[in-house]
Amino acid sequence: MTPAVGSASAGAPERHTGEDGADSDSDTIPGLETAAWLARHHGRPWSPEAVRARMPAGFDGRDPETLARALAAVGLKSRLVLRKLRQIDPAVLPCVLFDRAGGPLILLGFSPDRRNARVLEPGRDAPDREVPLRQLARRVQREIMLASVRDDLVDRRLEAKVQDRPRHWFWGPMRENRSGWFQVVIAALLINMLGLALPIFVMNVYDKVIPNLAYVTLWTLAIGVALAIGLDLALRSLRTGVLETVGRRLDTGIAATLFSHALSLRVADRPGGAAGLASHIRDFEAVREFFGSASFVSLIDLLFIGLFIFVLYVLVGPLAIVPLLAVPIVLVLAIVAQLPMGRAAGAAQALAGRRQAVLVESLMGLETIKTLNAEPVMQREWDRASAATARISGRSRFWSSFAASGTQMIQQGVSVAIIVWGVYLVAEGRITIGALIAANILAGRALAPLGTIAQTIFRAHYALRAMSALSQFMKIAPERSPAVSSSARVTNGAATLTEVTYRYPGAGMDALQSVTLDIAPGECVALLGRVGSGKSTLGKLLCGLLTPDSGTLLIDGRGAGQYDPAELRAGVGYMPQEPELFTGTLRENLVIGRPHATEDEIEAALHLAAMDRFVKDDPEGLDRFIGERGAQLSGGQRQGLALARLLLRRPKLLFLDEPTNAMDRDMEAEVVARLRELNAGGTALVVCTHRPALADLASRWLVIDRGRKILDGTPDTVVAQLKQAAARRAAE
Repeated sequence: MTPAVGSASAGAPERHTGEDGADSDSDTIPGLETAAWLARHHGRPWSPEAVRARMPAGFDGRDPETLARALAAVGLKSRLVLRKLRQIDPAVLPCVLFDRAGGPLILLGFSPDRRNARVLEPGRDAPDREVPLRQLARRVQREIMLASVRDDLVDRRLEAKVQDRPRHWFWGPMRENRSGWFQVVIAALLINMLGLALPIFVMNVYDKVIPNLAYVTLWTLAIGVALAIGLDLALRSLRTGVLETVGRRLDTGIAATLFSHALSLRVADRPGGAAGLASHIRDFEAVREFFGSASFVSLIDLLFIGLFIFVLYVLVGPLAIVPLLAVPIVLVLAIVAQLPMGRAAGAAQALAGRRQAVLVESLMGLETIKTLNAEPVMQREWDRASAATARISGRSRFWSSFAASGTQMIQQGVSVAIIVWGVYLVAEGRITIGALIAANILAGRALAPLGTIAQTIFRAHYALRAMSALSQFMKIAPERSPAVSSSARVTNGAATLTEVTYRYPGAGMDALQSVTLDIAPGECVALLGRVGSGKSTLGKLLCGLLTPDSGTLLIDGRGAGQYDPAELRAGVGYMPQEPELFTGTLRENLVIGRPHATEDEIEAALHLAAMDRFVKDDPEGLDRFIGERGAQLSGGQRQGLALARLLLRRPKLLFLDEPTNAMDRDMEAEVVARLRELNAGGTALVVCTHRPALADLASRWLVIDRGRKILDGTPDTVVAQLKQAAARRAAE
């Protein structure tokens, strides 16, 4: 039994809205309700669809971190303070409190005697109420969130140095974790200080214990050095733990920022396509590995070389000159090796991107490769990229090994020089034997960080190159601003194009040329034309995937750029010729664009797309696993699922690009009948097709050729004009 069809329309689930026009879906999410209230209070535009698009799935805003992200999405800056309720200045109200057992609360004010507080619970229909301050203090956490509008949004005329600076994608999180880095540096200082214990122990044993057979002193020194070694182990473990914690925070936060930016780029601005984007995100691995690896620790330890040389000078005087001279020699050696290693790093980065592109394209097109017996071609491309990568990596390893071997030779030479010179100093009575042995140990400890200096510099160079590439990537303007700037919503589904022209980057001709047309609310238009005439481009322009090079595009009488992209696509649905499905179940693919859809809404969408019978006949129903990119479904089933997924979002204007070209006639007939009902209910349809059944659905035909609109009218009028044009060509 199919779901009931509501109010003479196609049965698309009704879109419930609240008083402010927000979807009722958001009513159960405390964080969204809190952000909505604060946005309205501070005069910021509010759009639940646009805020959701900027937040991760499953967001609820119950904790300060996720709520801060939601506030940032509406242009509010926030900060956490630890303050007693009685100490809160009324000037900073309203502020957010966090219930120990629930979601956020909004503190609105205090009673004159400060014994009661006025509190609002977002998401509940109840008005604000007064609560005894002592009771409220026991109920909430000590953390209080203060929120205000960003300075640059208050007055755009402010000088740049006065405005709130945008948070840098990398250095911002690094600064936020400065306490962790400070702990790492302090731990390194203590570890290097403790490193002095062993040479001093050895010196005292040789100089004081052995000549006097002072066993009590021996065991006292042994216990002391054992404690130092144990503390050294504890500090190293602590440093590793802190680095791991900071690295995990950076990895999670920065990776999320990079991925979010990649998703927010305009379709035409993607550098290198999918493989290029994947390569850019992979570049972050080099940065993360450097700051979380032993190389970074070695870099910190380099700062303490001077400490060991100073102690050497105190103990053995002129012998400190030997390691002091060795340091610049090792650095020069590392720099010499770094020149070819730096060139290798740049080449390795480019080749890694090429190999990544071959891998992604091969895996995505595996079926096509097999059916064309094209495995040898792709294998050749892979082998070429792998061979070039191996050649560059081998060159890098050679110079790294050369620098490491040279450094080891210098370290051994320093040890020999200290012993030889030290013998003369011992003979002269200027130093003791214990001091000589301690000096040898200290020199080895001082030069130890230099043992991997070349590899450290190479890793740092590679990480800097990756950071530079990522910085260029992050400078690409996204299609949406970080903060919601408009609350406009598509309510009717009307579209007006005036002299719209668009050319794809790098193309030699326009995909659309001076196209002018109107689509009325509830109208059904069939878009006809030869392959490559620009029909699909028109659909991408309507839903904001592309932006016109010239001309104007209005949706509901408002410029398309005035809508937040999330709101525009909520109102204008677009189904491409080859819709993408994702690894998962039928349900997961259906609700990916509307996670809070009810079962009735899902059934209604499946019915409209003629997929209800297929789902009911399958033993697993909506829990059926469809494989990678829907590989376990037929072409018609993939199209039906994609259509149901789009209809579940309830757009006011639908652009369907060949929505039934993989369906059989029976399924196509069902889809056409249900689209007719949907159109009768007020949803505007633009159907791009070469199928007669779909074309007959429309009351208006629009013919495009070579990017230009050449015919526009009723089906009978267009057919007559096409016949006349054909007759003229035949007569010529």
